[in-house]
Amino acid sequence: MQEDKPRTGLRRAMHSVRFTVWIYFAIFIVSIVILMWITFIATLESNYRKRRNEDIDTVSEYIVSQISAGSLTGKRLYDLAYSYDMCLILQDRYGLTLYSYDVSPEHCLIHGASAAELAEYRRLADENGIYRKENLGTDLITDNMLYVRSIKQGSTIGYLMINTSMEPLESTVGMIRAQLMQITIAMLILGFGISIFLSQLISTPIQRITLSARKLGQGDHNVVFNGKGYNETEQLAQTLNFASEEITKIDTMRRDLMANISHDLRTPLTMVKAYAEMIRDLSGDDPVKRDEHLGIIIEESDRLAALVNDILDLTKLENGAEGLSLEEFDFSERIRSIMSRYTILAERDGYHFYVSVPEHTIIKADPIKFDQVIYNLINNAVNYSGEGKEIYVTAVKQEQGTEIAITDTGPGISKELLPLIFDRYYRAEKSKREVIGTGLGLSIVKQILIMHGYEFGVRSEEGTGSTFWFRVKEG
Repeated sequence: MQEDKPRTGLRRAMHSVRFTVWIYFAIFIVSIVILMWITFIATLESNYRKRRNEDIDTVSEYIVSQISAGSLTGKRLYDLAYSYDMCLILQDRYGLTLYSYDVSPEHCLIHGASAAELAEYRRLADENGIYRKENLGTDLITDNMLYVRSIKQGSTIGYLMINTSMEPLESTVGMIRAQLMQITIAMLILGFGISIFLSQLISTPIQRITLSARKLGQGDHNVVFNGKGYNETEQLAQTLNFASEEITKIDTMRRDLMANISHDLRTPLTMVKAYAEMIRDLSGDDPVKRDEHLGIIIEESDRLAALVNDILDLTKLENGAEGLSLEEFDFSERIRSIMSRYTILAERDGYHFYVSVPEHTIIKADPIKFDQVIYNLINNAVNYSGEGKEIYVTAVKQEQGTEIAITDTGPGISKELLPLIFDRYYRAEKSKREVIGTGLGLSIVKQILIMHGYEFGVRSEEGTGSTFWFRVKEG
């Protein structure tokens, strides 16, 4: 096991951004160096020969054009031969030399050639127009290039002979190779240095973000992600900072939820235990007291069961474990039926319910879950309807669909709390009167409406009540 640790660390380092950037840049530098050497070795001589042939063609075309224009002078021929390091002979059609210039007496093939050799060159030029030969087999130290051209204006009027030597490349190649080696070493040192610097520069913001993420994973929710350096890492840092804030918020809400659920569970359990003990110790033989105490136990058990059921329902909805059973039904009729069950609150506690919905409106939805949404929104309005105890239930047809709204006349909701009102972990401050429900109703409403694909929201201002709405489509 101990032998695997260094290998694991090495493997991890080889998969790091820093190493990856460094190795790719290093490969890039080495590839350039190799390509430079291959190009130098493979093409130097061929490029040199090609360039000398191009020089010969340039000089030849210029001389012919000057002859045609009648402006050729010995001075121009001398300048050409000197500039391009060439031997020149210009003869008439009978083989008489009109102009001759020799830049390299020791290596020139046309100067010092016999009359028979020159005659052979002229014959070859007559046959082909241009006679060209390279790498002439001579006892000279240097390679030679021979060029013979017949000059014609209707018929042959003369011959142009050019000879140039190919300078030995060994010394030149050696000098270039030494310089190239120095350049190669400098490029490798500079390239590897730049690659190390760039890999460090690129990996630093990522390492900072990774370190901050590790702290966040260890529970430090105050960590701040710093991605300064590149747009991508800055955007990543902003996203992670937002995620950190949301995690902090959710963690706080989770603790609040656990505290609230613990309180809500403890209260009915305490009541059940207390009244059970009273039945055992005091009222077991008194039918009236016993029935009263048993009734309280049943009420608290129902309250406890409702809380547990809401928690289970919400969990199923959020996890997608509970699907929809879609049916077509008249939602106006169902709303009226639901509101009829709140008559007891109107008669006993003085609530005022105002219902304004169309006569018949058919929608396709899950009727059980639709009823659950209406019940939870009505219960929420009852809990926070204020002293006026007025609740308005309306359904208004709009271009986008029919908007169903439940409005209370309570204290309203501040702008800061509006984004949290449907959150599972958010718990609004209770009204002074006893609250109906478990406190998870709006979260259940949110999940059901999301499953149906309905738009929903809340409109509220402090002191003017709140309106919870959702929009359905007929059909």
